[in-house]
Amino acid sequence: MPDFPRAFRGYSPAQVDALIGRIEGTLGLSPLYAPPVTADEVNAVKFRRAVRGYRMKAVDEALEKYIRELEDKAGGNRMVSGEVDRLVGLVRNVQFTTARLTPGYDEQEVDDFLDTTITALRAGTARGSVVKKSAFATTRMRPGYRQAEVDAFLERLASEIERLRSEG
Repeated sequence: MPDFPRAFRGYSPAQVDALIGRIEGTLGLSPLYAPPVTADEVNAVKFRRAVRGYRMKAVDEALEKYIRELEDKAGGNRMVSGEVDRLVGLVRNVQFTTARLTPGYDEQEVDDFLDTTITALRAGTARGSVVKKSAFATTRMRPGYRQAEVDAFLERLASEIERLRSEG
């Protein structure tokens, strides 16, 4: 079980430890004393905040690794090459409308995320959960991508990645 650093206000250690115990039991890293956990359950978990709790960023990073391991264990590990090429083309060619007077997403952050996603697709490591959790800084009074368009595209991309991983 990881030894997470503490913060003045962080995640509840009891809740985190219980979930990590279930995850490691599901993965066969330790005995399983509770029902097995799925990647979707881990992705949806919300922890209470506590004084002297676990540092949130450290826990979130560890959970992302566990999610990938749970997805791999579930068998959704391979994606068909032609479908990957289609998704890479879709990501590479997407164009978003620019918002100037309304809040938009930082263009550079979105573009960098899409480049990272293309790399992950080619490596076969793309995860729908990562796409769903993506977040970007918002812009005001300067150009930025329309939030609704970006959100809709990323939702579609995440569902396509999940479909491919389940068919693989």
